[in-house]
Amino acid sequence: MRRQFRLGMLAFGMLVAVIGLLPLLFAALPDPAARPGSALLVWAVLGVGAYPVLVVLGRWYVVRAERNERHALERDQGAWP
Repeated sequence: MRRQFRLGMLAFGMLVAVIGLLPLLFAALPDPAARPGSALLVWAVLGVGAYPVLVVLGRWYVVRAERNERHALERDQGAWP
């Protein structure tokens, strides 16, 4: 139970660190009215760049969660005669 909670918190922290900091990055870009290309960059990052990060993070979480479940099952089966 603790492993699963810790894994969930770690995945959430990584999500916040990667995706949650995007507004700060976008705020550092020049005003879209001054440079129209910066608006295109924002949409490209949101529409294309964010999804691979989410897929990799999700896959990493599922693999780790399944491993935790497998270890818990092995531990519980070993406790019964």
